[in-house]
Amino acid sequence: RMEDEAGVNAEDAREVAVLSDDEYDVDEKGGPDRRSSATSSGAAQWNYLLRASKAIELLIAKTCARLAVACAASPARTIWACVIIAIGCGMGWILLDDENQVEKLYTPQRTRAFADRDWVEDRFGDADAVSLVYLNRENGKTNLFDKDALLELFDLYDLALSIDSEKHTRGYDTRSCAQVFWASDVFTDRGTSADLLCQKESILAFWAYNRTRLEADPDPLATINANVGVAEDCCSPSSRTIELASIAAKLEYAADGRTITGAGALRLAFYLEQSLNERSRSDPHARRLENKFDRRIRGARWAYFQNPIPVTQYGIDTNSDAAFDGDRLFINIAIFIIIAYAFLALYDRKRPERSRGVVGLYAVLTVVISTLAAFGLAILSGVGFSPSTGVAVFLVLGIGLDDSFVICGLIDDDLDEEWYDPTRSPLENDADRVLVHGESVEAVTSRRIIHTLRSSGPSITVTSITDTAAFIGGSFTETPDISNFNRFCAAAVMVDFAFQLTLFVALLTYDQRNRLKRKLAEIEAQKTGDSVQRGCCSGSRCCVKTERAVRDAPGGTTMDDAADADVAPEVAAVESSSQVVVKAKAVDDDDDDARNLDEASARTAPLPPKAPGAASSRAASSRAASKRYIKDDDFWGGPYADVLLSWPGRIFVLSATAVVFAMAVVGASRVRMDIEDNWNVVEGVPGYNYVRKGLDFEQKHFARGATEWVGLYTKRADYYESRDDMRRLIDDYADEHYVVTASLETNWFDAHQGWLDETGQTVSSSEEYLASLRTYLAGDGIDYAHKVLIDDRGVYATEIDSLWEDDDVTGGIAKRRMRKAREQVRKSSGDLGTVIVYNNGFVWYESFAVIARSTIFAMLIACVTVFIVLIFLLGDLLAAVLVAMFVTFTCLVTFGSINLYSDDLNYITSFFIVIAVGLSTDAPAHICHTYLESRDATRSLRARESLSKLGPSVFRGGISTILGIAVTGFCVTYIFEAFFAYLMTILILALWNGLALMPVVCSLIGPMPTHDIIVHA
Repeated sequence: RMEDEAGVNAEDAREVAVLSDDEYDVDEKGGPDRRSSATSSGAAQWNYLLRASKAIELLIAKTCARLAVACAASPARTIWACVIIAIGCGMGWILLDDENQVEKLYTPQRTRAFADRDWVEDRFGDADAVSLVYLNRENGKTNLFDKDALLELFDLYDLALSIDSEKHTRGYDTRSCAQVFWASDVFTDRGTSADLLCQKESILAFWAYNRTRLEADPDPLATINANVGVAEDCCSPSSRTIELASIAAKLEYAADGRTITGAGALRLAFYLEQSLNERSRSDPHARRLENKFDRRIRGARWAYFQNPIPVTQYGIDTNSDAAFDGDRLFINIAIFIIIAYAFLALYDRKRPERSRGVVGLYAVLTVVISTLAAFGLAILSGVGFSPSTGVAVFLVLGIGLDDSFVICGLIDDDLDEEWYDPTRSPLENDADRVLVHGESVEAVTSRRIIHTLRSSGPSITVTSITDTAAFIGGSFTETPDISNFNRFCAAAVMVDFAFQLTLFVALLTYDQRNRLKRKLAEIEAQKTGDSVQRGCCSGSRCCVKTERAVRDAPGGTTMDDAADADVAPEVAAVESSSQVVVKAKAVDDDDDDARNLDEASARTAPLPPKAPGAASSRAASSRAASKRYIKDDDFWGGPYADVLLSWPGRIFVLSATAVVFAMAVVGASRVRMDIEDNWNVVEGVPGYNYVRKGLDFEQKHFARGATEWVGLYTKRADYYESRDDMRRLIDDYADEHYVVTASLETNWFDAHQGWLDETGQTVSSSEEYLASLRTYLAGDGIDYAHKVLIDDRGVYATEIDSLWEDDDVTGGIAKRRMRKAREQVRKSSGDLGTVIVYNNGFVWYESFAVIARSTIFAMLIACVTVFIVLIFLLGDLLAAVLVAMFVTFTCLVTFGSINLYSDDLNYITSFFIVIAVGLSTDAPAHICHTYLESRDATRSLRARESLSKLGPSVFRGGISTILGIAVTGFCVTYIFEAFFAYLMTILILALWNGLALMPVVCSLIGPMPTHDIIVHA
């Protein structure tokens, strides 16, 4: 079948596509050779697992070899095909819709809080926006309760009311302010209609925002002391009486400790009505007015105040966007660093024949193209894109470069063939095949590419499948941004895997051909005494000499000849037959040339038939000789392995791991759930640094005694029949320790009942109750008209305002309060039906309710999936357990590091716990797979060989990502600071597990190699 497909004979096809059967010591019936049963009882237990694993490995090797045959035979066609496919997949970018709304990225969307918000906003409108101004006294000595300072505060107040936008149609006065709907005797006496007043908070409420009253007040301090907590606050939505805690700070007291003598900080709040866009959750009209508010307030200068600090939603959004834009600069720098490292990691100035710097650029190009194609496919399938998703390119670059480095690390491996001389360099052996054996450059290159992909294919397949499985498992989290990130990464890893086996192999084929041509030119130059130019390109001297060297060789072909050749004849030359015949070459009488010909003839003389087991012995001798060839520069398999696998080295690795594990356990036990309010606002943003200063000023001086508004909503019900249930609902809710009881003293239900008592009315039916309620809301109760919604069928929605204490409340505490309040109103509602407790922050508190559950669920799915995949791909239960243990260890340390970094568990940090599964699998899986494939006699030797073969590749792949992530250490936004801290932790642990812990553990209790188990079954 393979002969028909590839155009080669059966012996060649077996060597091209898979390792020959005698290398696996299988009998003629296809079963394991049972001549030795020394370990049959141990191996028989997992015989079927080993058979399945080996079958999968052989299938992977066949597939990779066939891909190599096609790509090496026609690299140009392969490149064009990959580019066309990438362009087709990349068309999905046309549908790109960048999501920047924070609550849609980091909060679960299908929660009760979102459903409650939709119900509330559909009936009672959107929440108001608030514009704040924080004032600090000038020179630290001014008393802001002095009359002159308060009059200057009135000037600032008038300035705020004069700000308008959109052709004077919007402003902080009655044009667009949030109006006051509750009764106010102060303003009623003044003759001002209550429904035209604006909601606001400041110390000026003591004088009802009337400058004349303040000017007539002989002692403002006496007024404040006499009325604090007693006088009615006409316009505050958070309290019916004036409370200093929310409007003044840095208070000074007299000797008695009760009389206020001064203040050093003030707070003003102006409330705006807004109509939020359903998609952006923002009101552009309000944002434009806030923009003018920020500029006007900051531009004014005052005698008693330092520069006023405005805090608006516009300032918060602009600060966050500007910070992200600045951080993107570092992201771009990081990408260039990774590209430079990929070149330098494979570049070797001292040994040009082993230098592959250009291949490093090919690897980056392959990853970039595959990432763009994968992201296009993901966008086309409806996966949401966000700024943080762009960071996935770092991870995909690291994973993709890791695969490329593995392929490059094995391309110079010794070929397991009779004619191969392991004492010489791989390039010298390939040059002999051209100069002496008469093969074409293309055929020799194809043989090496096929061998490379056949050797590296199973390893990169294992890690690509496990990475994909881990990311797919991580996508089951309920946080949208984390789920989308994992989906993008899963798609990128698989597409990159496909492009590594096709596009990168095609580019590597061209590079290998050029290297071989340069080597041929050097050999020709040594014979003629000419100099050789480095860097073979079209038209250069080395290329000309290469063509001549190939043309002059017996039976040699040139590039032009090969271009005209069919694919099948080219592949047929990949493997020579067991009896090699060399044409005689005319030589002169020079002794050196005669000696060279004799040596070449001796190397290519007819070989005897292969004896049973010859392949295995030949492979062992080839590796031994190969070790002699690379001994001088084999750091990982030499000095590093000597230190690591010594008993002091083993003790150090295991002790250090135990210490880190203990620290992780302690840290994990101290992690709490929380996130800072306005975490996306940062300090140091040019032009918008004042926003962070204002928020910090609020947290420092006004957080104590702060309250948070929460609404209590009821739906359609018969409020006459359910009046006892309504009374019990209000009382039970007010009894909760975190609810400010006084905030419930004014509500529509009690106010209506009080009105009935005052007027002496009695109601005896539901119809009479509804009629009296209509009359009350149209007259004396007009302040509550917007709180009770009535249609032809009766009352269908009501709202009762309440306040919750918000003094140093963490996200975890807020989540528990939310759940407790919901449970309380459910028990007390009776016939009222469903009762809603809602605040805008509940959509965030809800995320804390699912963070732990969804994070653990997604991580378990990822770990279990990876474990199952590893069992079948590695073929050894112990090996799969070891890799899974190291992955779990990385996840635990990542979780514990949250406490170490003085952070909290939230929708940002939980992200890294989930993706740690995918990022920490590669390195230990690579080393473990190579360990299982080793034929060396002892565990230590097998661990040493795994380090020798894949240590450089694993190290380069990890360092490439670490260098890119290191640049994000200069970022200022919280999300990129978290990326730096936690990704650096994960990547360093992954390298530790792969290059230190896995070899040490394998050298002590490692599984038996798959070949030995089958041989001795």
